[in-house]
Amino acid sequence: MAYGAGHALDMIKRMAQNRSLRPSNRSKFKENNRDGIYSEPKKYTEKPEWKKIPEEELIKVKEQIRLKAEKEKRKQQILMTVFVVTFILILIGFLILMN
Repeated sequence: MAYGAGHALDMIKRMAQNRSLRPSNRSKFKENNRDGIYSEPKKYTEKPEWKKIPEEELIKVKEQIRLKAEKEKRKQQILMTVFVVTFILILIGFLILMN
């Protein structure tokens, strides 16, 4: 029986697909594929314009982010405490059953 023949065939097909993706095998003049492979990235001369936010609104947003982070941290602390207490209780119960 041919054990693993499917895996070997899959490997051969993948290698053929990878070879077909090489730049030397791509069409270089049809559909202008050569530019995407061999050109350097364009450098933008214009800087993006950022939206201006009033100082009061910026302070409010920062405060909301801080409050959300504190709530999340508190939630994680409570969850960790519950897990540790549960683990300790399970460990004590296991030790009592072993005696």
